[in-house]
Amino acid sequence: KNQKAVEFYEIISKLLFVPSTPTLLHSGLKRAQLSSCYLTFIDDDLTHIFKCMGDNAQMSKWSGGVANDWTSLRATGALVKSIDIPSQGTIPFMKVANDTTAAINRSGSRRGAVVGYMESWHYDFEEFLDLRRNTGDDRRRTHDMNTAAWIPDLFMKRVQANEHWTLFSTEETPELHELYGKAFEKKYVEYEQLAQAGHIRLFKTIAAKSLWRKHLTRLFETGHPWPTFKDACNVRSPQDHAGVVHSSNLCTEITLNTSREETAVCNLGSINLGQFVENKILNETLLERTVDVAMRMLDNVIDINFYPTKEGQTSNFRHRPVGLGLMGLQDALYKFDVAFSSQQALEISDKLTESVAHAAILASSKLAKERGTYSSYKGSKWDRNILPMDTIELLEKERGLPVTRFGKITKDWSIVRDHIKKYGMRNSNTMAVAPTATISNISGCFPCIEPIYKNLYVKSNFGGDFTVANSYLIEDLKKIGMWNEQVRDQLKYYDGSLQMISGIPKHLKEKYKTSFELDPMWMVAMTASRGK
Repeated sequence: KNQKAVEFYEIISKLLFVPSTPTLLHSGLKRAQLSSCYLTFIDDDLTHIFKCMGDNAQMSKWSGGVANDWTSLRATGALVKSIDIPSQGTIPFMKVANDTTAAINRSGSRRGAVVGYMESWHYDFEEFLDLRRNTGDDRRRTHDMNTAAWIPDLFMKRVQANEHWTLFSTEETPELHELYGKAFEKKYVEYEQLAQAGHIRLFKTIAAKSLWRKHLTRLFETGHPWPTFKDACNVRSPQDHAGVVHSSNLCTEITLNTSREETAVCNLGSINLGQFVENKILNETLLERTVDVAMRMLDNVIDINFYPTKEGQTSNFRHRPVGLGLMGLQDALYKFDVAFSSQQALEISDKLTESVAHAAILASSKLAKERGTYSSYKGSKWDRNILPMDTIELLEKERGLPVTRFGKITKDWSIVRDHIKKYGMRNSNTMAVAPTATISNISGCFPCIEPIYKNLYVKSNFGGDFTVANSYLIEDLKKIGMWNEQVRDQLKYYDGSLQMISGIPKHLKEKYKTSFELDPMWMVAMTASRGK
């Protein structure tokens, strides 16, 4: 035990791996709530709705980020049979969830945070899009709660084909929330036919493109609701045998199945990629060793954790998901002397992610050899010899559309497959790219897999205001004798951008492009290459 503690200390003290904020905040306390994320399923039942509000408060109190799935609730105007009156719908309950979480200060260190998810076929979806607006009836706004849309592929197909889309109330179309892919499409079309024949009471037909345009407009205005994609998350889930993924989490890095009996929980920590690059060479041996130790730490969290709710403990012990993430990709690319917008950056990003994935999955299988498989392993994709990169083909079949491939597979995955076949897996899920907004500050690196925001800016938190300057840029300018007061003042004047400063070499302007100067389609391609 002490030897492992020393190994843990080694990788954290050198900032090779840093556990997530709740783990750092609560380790060693009497109630060590070390998990980052909680995902709940809210049923269409008044008792359960308010039970979940109480759960939200408890999970927020102990510093968890909370996600609520609201799709099961009947819509505004739907009949409540027991008292024979129309329902008030989802919005008033979401307002209560908003105010509940806003009242909680997470461990005295930051405000409570919650996100509400809703599927884009729900009758209340149009009003859901408006929840974060600063205009309209304030009683039907949630200014402190994040929102996210859970979008089936069929909706995007209808947008592309410029066809209509139908909104339903869940109590009349109960199967839709539990289905995905082809099965969802078939049932959805059946319900549309029933609606047209007059057998469904509450529905609304609109142009899919106008709803999508409204969604994008709200996203531009308020940053909400962010779009997340139901079918890809479910088709690619390793736990497709154990239930449906109804939402992602607060920061959208994990996709775990939830139900009335199970609140999904995830334990996070991130590898600091920049620490493994020296003299433009990746230290792959150190990276593999670090991942190995990190996976053991994350697996330990599940057993020693304090769980605010019974449903969270049930789910975490049953599936044992962990999320090993990445941060400092921009640092690694700077150390490789590569511009974020280059083909070389895509190849490096792809290779780094594959190295972490290979090591993480193998590490979980090694833990299974030592400690046994997680209890719902039988029947999982792991058990069926389907690894994450194999699931792109499944998604292609389910969609009936080609999926463009980015990057390539370079490692020998037969080692991992053979080990899993023999010993199984300790964890249902192994990786999750979290935003690392706090732990990247602690590590002194750039957040997660993001490019630099600006080369010079000021950020604020509970500790005050901090000036952030790009040390890599300063070093490069010093090497060519161009770091001086004049350049510094011009960098301030141009709000952290190099592009308008004369005399700066072209390759440095390319290397130090900021996030808003990069082609967003290129960012998507890099994300897709890692997403394998």
